[in-house]
Formats: sequence, C-alpha cells, structure tokens
Amino acid sequence: MYTEIVRLLSAGALDDDAVREKAAEVDAGVTDPEDWLRDYDPEEIRQLVVEMTLGEFFLIGDKIDELHELISDEFAEPLPPFPYREDQEKVRSKDYFAWLDAQLLARPTAWEVVSWHNGLDDNLHVVIVRRSDTDRLLALAGTMGLRVERATAI
Repeated sequence: MYTEIVRLLSAGALDDDAVREKAAEVDAGVTDPEDWLRDYDPEEIRQLVVEMTLGEFFLIGDKIDELHELISDEFAEPLPPFPYREDQEKVRSKDYFAWLDAQLLARPTAWEVVSWHNGLDDNLHVVIVRRSDTDRLLALAGTMGLRVERATAI
C-alpha cells in the first residue's frame, strides 16, 4: 500500500528501488514513530510521516502567490505570472486553483495539484501529480485515512 502511494505522490520521479526504499521508510515511521509524533492519533502520524518522507515532492507556502512561484519552478517551462485581480489584489485560493488547473491541463503532460492537510500549521501543502493518477491517489488515500483532495476543491 505504501509503495503505491509513494509511486503516485512522486509522479514517476523515483525508480523502483527508491520507491521501495521510501515505502519502507514510511512503514517504519508509522510503525515506530519518532517520540514527538506519539501524541498524535495513528492517521495523523501516517499523514505526517508520508509528508516528511516524501518532503522533496511537497510544496509549502503561507501565501498563495508564493506557492505559485514554487509550483512554477517545478516546470521546465514556467507557468504564466500569478493572476492578480484588476485592483492588484490577490485572487482567492479557489479562483487561483481553478486557473492553475486549466494551465496544468493544457500542458503536454496533464498535471494536477492536490492539497495535503497536515494539521500542524496553516500553510498550504500541495503535491503536483499526474492527472491520470489523481483518481487512484485519492481513492488510495481515502482507504489509508490520508487527508488529500484536489486543490480545486479547496
């Protein structure tokens, strides 16, 4: 089960050996969590351990325009600039993620951003995944008790 979630969240960036290694790290972290995690319930521990183990695939920002820059930096061809409103105020998160979804869908490889809820802070935690994998990722996450949703659902 962890092998598949690692494969989906890493969007093919890891070879099979690295996927198995990361899955084993998740399993070990959930089975025998670090001391500071022991006060959390098992689902929260799993949520945090997955994110910590796969940290290189998570983008975290406290402001939506800063998160946009992090997302854009993940692509060889950057995204268009952040879509500010006419009065130069930031668009709402919901509007941004709808705009971003259309941008990612139009790429040669269709990507999607999913939101990862970690419960430790108010930052936005997201992962860019292959759009073709999103439904499977959400279904698997649901069976594992992981709190993941399409960013467009925020």
